[in-house]
Amino acid sequence: MDSDICDVDMTAVLPKFLEPSKPIIEVWMEKFHKQILSGTHFKDHWRLWVPKLYSPEPNGSCLEWSFDEDKAQEVLFETLERFICNGDPQAVLSKLSQMDSPPSVCGRVFKMGEPTYSCRECGMDSTCVLCVDCFKQSAHRHHKYKMGTSSGGGCCDCGDTEAWKTAPFCDIHQAGSDTSQDTGKSLPEDVVERARITFSAVLKYAYDLLTLAHSPGLPSELRVNEFEDDPLGFWNAPDTYCTVLFNDETHTFEQVINTLARVIKCTQKDAIEFVTNIDREGRAVVKCSTFNHCNELKTEIEKFTSRHGNRALKVLVVHAHVVAHQLYAIKLLDWLQKILGYYEGFRILFSKVALENNSPDASIIEGILLRDSQLWKSARTHWHRLIISGMLMDYESKKAFAQVFTKHYGSVLKDFMRDDHDHSFSIASMSVQVYTVPTLAHHLIAKESVLFVLLNAFLSECTRKCNKLGKLEFERNIPSGAFKRAQFILYDLRYLLSAKPATWTDPLRKGFLQGLSLLLKLLEMMQGMDLVTRQIGQHMEYEPEWESAFNLHIKLSHVITLALEWCGTDRVVLIKAYRATLTKIFENPCFDPLQSGDVKELVDHSVTCLPYDVSTQPISVHLPLSRFLAGLHLHLEKYNLNFLSQEFQITHKPTPEQIIEPVLRTQVMISQVHAGMWRRNGYSLLNQLYFYHNVKCRSEMLDRDIVLLQIGASLIESNEFLIHVLNKFNLLNWAHPQFEQNALKSPEEDSMRQTMSLVEEFLSLLVVLVGERHTPGVGQVTHNDRTKKEIIHQLCIKPLPHSELNKTLPEDVNHETGMEHVIDEVAEFKKPPQGTGKGVYELKPEYFEQYNVFFYHYSREELSKSEEAQRKRRKLSGELECCPPPPLPPLSEGFLMISNLLQCDVMLHVMHIVLERSVNLRARSFSETQLHKVLHLIGYALLEEEKQHCQFMLFTERAEKWGLEGLIEELSTSPRVEAHKDLLAWTLIKYRKVAAPRRGPVQTVPAPLPETSGQNERTAKEEKEWRAKMAAQKRAKIMAQMTAMQKNFMKENAKLFETTLVESGKTSELSGSSMDLSESFELKPVALGPNQTTKINLERTYTCILCQEDQTVTADSPALVLAAFVQQSTVLSQQRGEELALNEPDPFYLQSTLGPSPHTGTCGHVMHSHCWQKYFDNVLAKESRRPYRLRQPTSFDVDKHEFLCPLCECLSNTVLPLIPPLGSLRQSRSGQSLKFETWIKALQIALKYKSEGFFAMSSLKNAAGRTTNPSLQSLETSPSSSPEGVFGIADDTEGEGIVAQQLFSTCPIDQIITELGESGEEFSNLFPTVESELKLSYNLTEMIFLFSQATYTRGLGVNPHLEDSRVPLLTWKSCAYTIRSLECLLQELNKPLFGELSSRQQDCLEGLVRLCGVLANAWNQPRVIVSHALHLCSIMLDNHFDGPCILDWDGFGILVPFALAMPSLFMSGPTMPVPTGSVEDLFALQLVFVSNIVKILLTADFTKGILPMDVDDAQQTNEPLLELLTALRREAGMDTSQIHEMNAHTIWLQVKEWSLPFLRCSALFYHFLTGVPAATVLNELGGDTFENLCSYLGLPSTYEGLMGATIIRTLALRWASHSKVKQVLSGAQSGPYEKPIPSINQLVTLPTDYSELINTVSMFTCPNSDHDDSRNPTMCLVCGEMLCSQSYCCQTELNTNLVGACTFHAYMCGAGAGIFLRVRECEVLLLATPNRGCFMSPPYLDQYGETDQGLRRGNPLRLCPDRYRKLHLLWLSHGIHEEIARALESTTTILSTQWQHL
Repeated sequence: MDSDICDVDMTAVLPKFLEPSKPIIEVWMEKFHKQILSGTHFKDHWRLWVPKLYSPEPNGSCLEWSFDEDKAQEVLFETLERFICNGDPQAVLSKLSQMDSPPSVCGRVFKMGEPTYSCRECGMDSTCVLCVDCFKQSAHRHHKYKMGTSSGGGCCDCGDTEAWKTAPFCDIHQAGSDTSQDTGKSLPEDVVERARITFSAVLKYAYDLLTLAHSPGLPSELRVNEFEDDPLGFWNAPDTYCTVLFNDETHTFEQVINTLARVIKCTQKDAIEFVTNIDREGRAVVKCSTFNHCNELKTEIEKFTSRHGNRALKVLVVHAHVVAHQLYAIKLLDWLQKILGYYEGFRILFSKVALENNSPDASIIEGILLRDSQLWKSARTHWHRLIISGMLMDYESKKAFAQVFTKHYGSVLKDFMRDDHDHSFSIASMSVQVYTVPTLAHHLIAKESVLFVLLNAFLSECTRKCNKLGKLEFERNIPSGAFKRAQFILYDLRYLLSAKPATWTDPLRKGFLQGLSLLLKLLEMMQGMDLVTRQIGQHMEYEPEWESAFNLHIKLSHVITLALEWCGTDRVVLIKAYRATLTKIFENPCFDPLQSGDVKELVDHSVTCLPYDVSTQPISVHLPLSRFLAGLHLHLEKYNLNFLSQEFQITHKPTPEQIIEPVLRTQVMISQVHAGMWRRNGYSLLNQLYFYHNVKCRSEMLDRDIVLLQIGASLIESNEFLIHVLNKFNLLNWAHPQFEQNALKSPEEDSMRQTMSLVEEFLSLLVVLVGERHTPGVGQVTHNDRTKKEIIHQLCIKPLPHSELNKTLPEDVNHETGMEHVIDEVAEFKKPPQGTGKGVYELKPEYFEQYNVFFYHYSREELSKSEEAQRKRRKLSGELECCPPPPLPPLSEGFLMISNLLQCDVMLHVMHIVLERSVNLRARSFSETQLHKVLHLIGYALLEEEKQHCQFMLFTERAEKWGLEGLIEELSTSPRVEAHKDLLAWTLIKYRKVAAPRRGPVQTVPAPLPETSGQNERTAKEEKEWRAKMAAQKRAKIMAQMTAMQKNFMKENAKLFETTLVESGKTSELSGSSMDLSESFELKPVALGPNQTTKINLERTYTCILCQEDQTVTADSPALVLAAFVQQSTVLSQQRGEELALNEPDPFYLQSTLGPSPHTGTCGHVMHSHCWQKYFDNVLAKESRRPYRLRQPTSFDVDKHEFLCPLCECLSNTVLPLIPPLGSLRQSRSGQSLKFETWIKALQIALKYKSEGFFAMSSLKNAAGRTTNPSLQSLETSPSSSPEGVFGIADDTEGEGIVAQQLFSTCPIDQIITELGESGEEFSNLFPTVESELKLSYNLTEMIFLFSQATYTRGLGVNPHLEDSRVPLLTWKSCAYTIRSLECLLQELNKPLFGELSSRQQDCLEGLVRLCGVLANAWNQPRVIVSHALHLCSIMLDNHFDGPCILDWDGFGILVPFALAMPSLFMSGPTMPVPTGSVEDLFALQLVFVSNIVKILLTADFTKGILPMDVDDAQQTNEPLLELLTALRREAGMDTSQIHEMNAHTIWLQVKEWSLPFLRCSALFYHFLTGVPAATVLNELGGDTFENLCSYLGLPSTYEGLMGATIIRTLALRWASHSKVKQVLSGAQSGPYEKPIPSINQLVTLPTDYSELINTVSMFTCPNSDHDDSRNPTMCLVCGEMLCSQSYCCQTELNTNLVGACTFHAYMCGAGAGIFLRVRECEVLLLATPNRGCFMSPPYLDQYGETDQGLRRGNPLRLCPDRYRKLHLLWLSHGIHEEIARALESTTTILSTQWQHL
């Protein structure tokens, strides 16, 4: 190589090409014209520039590499393009692109997780898929298609005519197929030659660099030699080496993260990023330094990762220049793929270059095939993509690649078996691209012996697993990873055989038969594997390994099925295959050829039987060789062949008896297991039998066994066949007429029971052999008939949904069951009545007659269920209550003799014996099941004779000799067989009907038929009805008497009732008392002000759910509490994302954006506070005892103070105390004649004297001087890991930090009275100086504190603190937010305001509002409450420019704290007033309402309200409204030019409409605060009009009444003139104030078609990786943001823990609760931070009304609006936390999901 390097005149070249890239091109051109240009000349350029541009920096961060990409593009890529094009590459390449006809093949390579679509109607097999773009433009989108997601590596098959039966092209690629392609000529020769040299150099360079042996240095031709000049400054820099970590599948993410953090001393975040890169790319450089340092790290990493017996992680130390060159090599492969896309000629050229044999080296393609497993993940995928786009788009290139691939298949698979990367990352996965093309597959079978190559590779692996007898044997503790990987060969075989040849050629026959001989060799290894012997003395010591054999069978079964289908399409192949199989069976005898047979005799027939005792000798369920013969035999008839044909006369041919022997043994073993004889063999045998019958395996197991026995029955004389079977079942003794007498001599209970069971199993086998004819070849039926039969029997059990029905049917090679072709013929699809559940298929009535109670695919459970269902159905329709045998299809020619079984001597003898013993009441071996099965067989015989499909059927004639008719008739009256009375009647009728033609007209009078159970039932039913009628009459008579007595008693004691009610004012009525009594009041009750309706203060009694004792709610009795849940919520928030995070909520009021606020909910179950305390202490103790490892999956977290309600298990985290009606605690105060204006003036005076001061915490303590209490202290001990902390201030940093608080105070009330003058006295009545003491029990006060701490800690995210001045504010805020959210929910559900509140909602609001009413009293810090009242007054009336403006607060959100704090304004004593609906409360409401109207006038868009000006009256009456509107908007700096065109009447109507949410919330609040019942009209839908609500609240309802006062106008202008209002409304600052009232939040709008959603997600890339696709894209349904879930790359730190993207987003967007849609898995995820969550079914359904979580079925899905609405209501009603808790509570999985990582 050195000599080549010396050819280049380096001194001449180097200094020049350092600046532009032109001179090097001239050098290449020069060499090109001299015809001496080679790859070495390219390498000379690269060896200097690549290290310069791509070498990593020593000792820098390996995560922050940055290269000069522009320079690299210019020097390293453009040079190549310019050289190929000999000019401007853009111009030349775009010209070539235009010359090229549009591509007719898509060939898009799928990334991991990308959506794919397959057409179930047109695809040749299930591997034929389309990409999103092609699917959208194809005809298949209107067909039955399947959605899926790619595992990466495959490509789109659009344009491949062999992949599709119809419509192979989408609209995009149709154009390419229409234009004629004439490619090779149009490329100029010199371009072709230059491109060839460049491609060759690039491929050789990339191949050499990427497959570089594990040496730290470069190949000699790429080294920068020391003796050269150093134009790029290499020799100044020291030698740098890199430590490179490689991906493997044995070490977990955590192991590698911890190792890196430890060894290279990086942060956890950096370690995660390294590991993410290693996982994605397959390797990562973790350190750049000196060789010694890098080597030390390598040793350390290997030492750490090889602990615990693991293999060490692969780590290499390589030169930095090697890393640079490898990086460039990968970029070159990308560049080459881009170039190939320009022109088809380039692809053909590439194919030639890649397949060129450069002796002594192999071609590049061969090299990659052989060294693929040495590459890392990223290098592999780049080569695979290049091969797909460069070679698989053109048929000839694909063919050439397929031949090379097949040639090296063995080596490729050996490498794959040793490798530990997934199959999708191996070059072995390319098989699907070539072996699924039918013509290619047939060519490879015929010319390349591909079947032989593949099976040979698999057999070589199998021989290692064989025992001494040459049978496969799997052991439990021996690793079988390599063998599992070898089974991928079976998938490739399936691909090759999936298209049956239409025409056969001799080479194809030869190639196929060559492969078949090896397949038979494999089946020979499997024949008789996993032998089991019955355990007699003791139980099996250990369970043998059985799974591997069944896994092998499941993977091989499709290959066997396809091989049989291939054999069935050609006579020559079929004959040779049949002969070869017969020979193989003969060579593998299941008996000792030297042992003589036993002669057995029954009913004058004798036969020599093969001696073998199933109960003592080994048996296997694996008999694929015998079953293969059964499959071949079914094809003989169509070529006029049979078992005895001349073609099969071979020397070593087994007899039919020998052929059926192994299968018959297996059937007997299964029967013995059912009879309980193999109990000591453990579960492994039961599992094997389960899978033997299971739908996954039965097609090539059970079904083939039955066919083989039917072949035996048709080839062996019927009597002999039955003796063989009886002998194998060991029932010849039972069949002896003297059996009963002999049995009495040795009465062994166990053996008799086993014998009876075996007889039942024997008869079952006969029923199956005679009746199961729905196999094409056995009966004259088609595959569709077979599918119909399966469906009919499944639907006879019960109606089934589509997916469940589909699961019961066997799948073909393409995973299709054929159900769609026949289902509409046999069943009707019934949609669910509600429109949201699953639809089910119901069988059409005419198909019920085909029901066979002994259908051979039924399990025992299904048999009894179906029989019960069918008997019930027949009884209801008045038919005989039995299940007679169904009509049978005619047998095919070769199987006609099966019918003869029914009338042969041995069968008639068996029938006679069973019937005779049924009559004989002393017979011990009788069982009902035996009789049932014999009657079933007789029914079959009668039906056969009736149909006359077989001319030789003379059953009735032969049965007469055995006297069967008489026995049946005798049994009809026997009480012993009552259950089968109707079946006996049916059999007798059918017998006589069939025998009639033969008997002639002699017997005209038929014998009397027994009375069927149907008639008995009818008489019994009539009697039952008569009795019920009499009983009902008697009951009605008694009830009438009782009612009359009751009424009489009421009349006599009417006076007494009245006095009792008046005296006590008490009732124990629990619900609705206030509502029921409202009728006796005025028609329109008023809640507030001077006209307030009289309140009824009823005491209510509750029962504690824990101790079951009743108690009345009073102020001084022990507290009753409701289990409650307080959560921080953003459900109503008008902002999302960053805005929400930046907007810090004000604790004083609810903001207009309705941002994060505490929401309270309750389940409504009542407990004594001390009962609850005891219960909670028990929960705490129990949780602390629970082992730490089991703590994760619990549905509640005691550290956060959570528990489950003892009754309904609803999630709770505090208790809400029940307070008696506030009216019973305080009477309304006077001051009724006070005017609104005077009240405002008084407040303004108070504000004038407002002063502020700082008070130490200690001085704020209440009279008792207590800071904490027992209820709270008991909870302090619980450990806390959560940010919220626990109840208690023992270690409260937040609490101790507040040493002093800023508080406001004002002048004494006397000063205000003086300044007000005459009205002063009236005002002073509102604030009596002495309040009678409010006596709340100590216990109740404790509970009030407890609840207020919950709202405080949740609302602010702080630790508990009893003295913090914000405590009452947060409780009031929770009250406002809870009412606000309930009002929204009622609006969304379209329910009336009061009429339909659930008891949970009613209890919650009643408890919460009353608690807020007494909180100021219980809390006992008058100064703080006065300060809050003053502060709120100041906000409302002063409206300082540096304070909040009218746009900042939510009207109702400020009303609640304002109304609750105002009564305390001038109070200084220990007892604080309680709001009871006085004038003051009315004025507070009126003031806030006015501010709400002003806000609407300022922010609403009234332009829609412009009407013609002819409404004069309205114009004049509301003229002041327009004036006010103009003045307000002018003051706010808004445009007022259009106002004069507006209609005042319409504006007022809109103001009234927009005021409704505020009024509705206020009505709810004051209803529960005052206890005044709501007007009846408010209980009705639509009754909550503006006028009705104003009337109830005591507010004026006209503009003048509300806005007329001058003081109001002054206030309004003051609000409008606030600087922030001007900023926002004049457009200087954008805010969330577009609408006058907040709208009800909806979940994001989802597309109707799910494919649209999955397609949009396919474009989503992970935000934290370099445009890498996200594997789990997840959409937040609240804000619509797309997240990269469940991946390390997007983890973020939250409260010192690393959490996944969804958890972090739930915290930011939903204050800890999130609702997400995992798009590729098609499931809804609910999250409650930090570590709880659950999965829910998605709102997308297929056409059958079923969801498809995980896209397992792949049916087209559409959005179900009802389901999505349910999800929306769950979120809107704050139900996410509870839903998750309930899901976790009901989960049974042992492994818990790490929700915080999602």
